[in-house]
Amino acid sequence: MTPTAELPVLSAARCTGCGDCVAVCPTHCLEMAGPVPWLPRPLDCVECAACATVCPADAITLRSVDSE
Repeated sequence: MTPTAELPVLSAARCTGCGDCVAVCPTHCLEMAGPVPWLPRPLDCVECAACATVCPADAITLRSVDSE
């Protein structure tokens, strides 16, 4: 992860729980936690934005996060 990373941030209020983001993640760093996904391994995220792109509810955005 770079010093400033663009990590997915989920809006639980918008999420429908479809799991499309989990299915498309190339590094499998997203997992379902009950009805919504979460990011248990943020260091595995390659910042590809596939999760945000595939989300039909626009519930995922990428936000800059300082990794230090």
